[in-house]
Amino acid sequence: MLDTMEIALFSGLGLLFAIGLAVLSRWSKTRPGLLAAYALIAVSFLYVGFAIRAENYETWIGFEMTAVAFFGTLAGLSIVGSPWFVVAGFALHPFWALYVHYIGAGSAFAPAPFVLATVGFDVGALLYVGYMALRGRADVKAQTAAPERKLAARSQNRK
Repeated sequence: MLDTMEIALFSGLGLLFAIGLAVLSRWSKTRPGLLAAYALIAVSFLYVGFAIRAENYETWIGFEMTAVAFFGTLAGLSIVGSPWFVVAGFALHPFWALYVHYIGAGSAFAPAPFVLATVGFDVGALLYVGYMALRGRADVKAQTAAPERKLAARSQNRK
């Protein structure tokens, strides 16, 4: 187990990577949910790589691939549907990482600093994608209401 300063440091590092994801999303004008979905899949696959170092790696790779399938399904649903699926994935992934890889049996092969950085990244991405999803819904409402007002204003000036 790491001490408090190391926990804060590595979680903050993960949060910094989430800020990088937000900057990349804004710079590339890509949907935040789309980039976050790919990031969730990538982070899940990194644990498969760590599972190769496990003593009974066949079992652990299967276990980690189950997690990849679960979080990948949520990511895939967010790509074709609502961004709230990836928000749910980022809400559940920290619990999975902490329970299995930090305090559980997975701590034998998953480095604790990486697990805590993942948790920081997950929380940061969750907050960003959730905020952008709420903001996007408000933007959509404003865009659909604006043309109706313009049309109504033009029709009043006609004679």
